[in-house]
Amino acid sequence: MNEDLTFLILRQEFTRVLQVSAKATDRKRHRLAFREVLYFKPKGALESGGVQMHPEDRRALYQVLVDKPAEVGAWRRKGLRLERTGEVPVTMDLTKIARATQATLRAYQRGAGLVERRADRCSGEPVFRGTRVPLAQVVEQCRAGVPVAEIAEDYPQLSAQALHYAELRARMGKAPGRPAKPLKIQMSAVEAADR
Repeated sequence: MNEDLTFLILRQEFTRVLQVSAKATDRKRHRLAFREVLYFKPKGALESGGVQMHPEDRRALYQVLVDKPAEVGAWRRKGLRLERTGEVPVTMDLTKIARATQATLRAYQRGAGLVERRADRCSGEPVFRGTRVPLAQVVEQCRAGVPVAEIAEDYPQLSAQALHYAELRARMGKAPGRPAKPLKIQMSAVEAADR
């Protein structure tokens, strides 16, 4: 699926269906919390299994998982056990899903700590800490399907954790918005030296 389409679907789910307003204070993007990410797992599993979920039903599922009441609408939560009553009763154990989601989020957060941005290194582009290897370059190689073992050979200074982080970033898709403008050289080095 197209990365931009995935982002639009997530944003529409939050604003139109769940009616959760993205809090754009200080012009920062809304960062999804663990339980908000977790919501998309059972929702996706149910929909891929052919279960039709109306917007009210999705809002109730979101509230049960994120706001933590024991019961909303047809949804009931007992610890990590999720139940839905009604025409199509559903019972899900979220233990494995929650553990996998937590592990992925932890790996992402640790990996983000391995990246730095300094003006004196690669023109301020994000690079892996202590190297001159641009994050974007490794991420694009992962998106292109280059095996991680091959990338590790090309960049022996990168740890397994850094490579895993690049893989996670590649799966997330490209950030929305306009791409950065290319640099324009207004005068050559010789012209600048003559001034």
